[in-house]
Amino acid sequence: MLIVPNFVTSKRKKLCFFLLLYLVIISVTPAQDFYGLLNNAFDQPGLTRLGLTDLQESQIKLSSGYVYEDYFRESTSGKGSQTLDGNISSIALLAINARRDIKYGIFFQGRNLSVSYSSLNADRYINTDYLNEGRDLELHMVIGNEKMLWGMGIDQQSKTLSAPVLINKYPESEDSQMNRYFFDWLEPSFGNELIARSKFNWRGITTYTSLPLGSHLILNLNYRISDKPFAPCVDYQNTSNIQDLQGDRRMIFDGASVNQVLEIDLESPDWSLKPTVTIQKTDADLTIVNPLPEGVIDDFPELGELDISHRGGSFALEGQYKNLAIEAGIGYSRWEANTELTTPVLGRYWFVPIAHAAQLQISGESISQRLNLSKELFNQDIRVDLKAGYQHAYFDFQVIGEADLEFNLRSVPIDDPFQLHLHVISIGVPISYTFNSITLHYEFTQMIPWYERVDSSPLKLQGERPSDRKVRGGGQHMIVLSYTWSELKTTP
Repeated sequence: MLIVPNFVTSKRKKLCFFLLLYLVIISVTPAQDFYGLLNNAFDQPGLTRLGLTDLQESQIKLSSGYVYEDYFRESTSGKGSQTLDGNISSIALLAINARRDIKYGIFFQGRNLSVSYSSLNADRYINTDYLNEGRDLELHMVIGNEKMLWGMGIDQQSKTLSAPVLINKYPESEDSQMNRYFFDWLEPSFGNELIARSKFNWRGITTYTSLPLGSHLILNLNYRISDKPFAPCVDYQNTSNIQDLQGDRRMIFDGASVNQVLEIDLESPDWSLKPTVTIQKTDADLTIVNPLPEGVIDDFPELGELDISHRGGSFALEGQYKNLAIEAGIGYSRWEANTELTTPVLGRYWFVPIAHAAQLQISGESISQRLNLSKELFNQDIRVDLKAGYQHAYFDFQVIGEADLEFNLRSVPIDDPFQLHLHVISIGVPISYTFNSITLHYEFTQMIPWYERVDSSPLKLQGERPSDRKVRGGGQHMIVLSYTWSELKTTP
């Protein structure tokens, strides 16, 4: 994301503030699961399914859980703080009838989710108080025998978003002409208080099967497709010098994405390793709609569009050596995003309407690697494990951008590389205690992410950080209580 340090635009970097604002809103509104987005960046889409081992014992298992996510906290002396956290409460039911040759079962899970971000107390040019709440419902039905199965799952996600945005200072330029014909018109056109809000209803379908290939080899196929329409809107107040455009205004980001994931793996009791191949494809498009007051024709009904394409694949191996579980994988993805944007008509200079436009293209590839280890420390009345993982991805992008400015304003086109390494180390300690049919599970996980830029591009992710900045986060606490009825198995 392009950020203008100290909101001062140099002669070389005539960056469009409206482009930054659009892309921030576009990127924030679909972001529902931060760790899920992180896994997608590492070519690791998560899929849920029931396996053959789940069908081999009759049982009813009821679980209730709670997860607290401490994503990010930053504090700076004298400049306030900003926080990003979330929580998930869930209930799940697994019911399996394995008393006959034909076995069947269901799995149901319901989750309430909440993600919040606040920078209202921070000394920043833009403050916001972001709240995203939602509910996920997932149902799986499976049928099979000892050697094969077929299952199907459906899921529905309903979420609401609200994010008031306070703009304390708009950008300004060292070039007086840029201020006169562009930046000075932003505040009267958009005001200082904006409100982003939306409701999401997303759907997904999963189908999977396990097929025997000979007497000691099983082929597992898992396919999921999800449709995610979204239409967040931003309300703002226009006080420009065009009377017909004044008053309460709105921009609507009307878009949708379709994601497809295919997972193929082989397993055999004769093998110490299980190979898995995953292929995924995502296409998203967005149109920015600018509803006009009735009878108004001197503004644009649409302000631009965005298209995003992602194609990726990964290969992983899972194995067990004594009480040490090992997973290693590699991935590759191609990314492309193209956008053409224009500002609304910001006002009139004399009798000439003021509006500017920009085009931006981001394309490139990423290569990822991961290694996860899990070891059982001891297993008596209480079972304690230790999990550790490392993930790395290298992103090699080319960013091409050009602004179309009126009134003979000039802007230097962007054609620069954007290359970075993203690293994540994770350490987790799962602890389980079982008493009769009751199991209490607690797990703490700490993630440590960091990145490093390796290009010489003038593109910046952010401005300079203060020396007294304190950051923490990346912690996850999970507690699950489950009760299992497994005395259902009888002789046919």
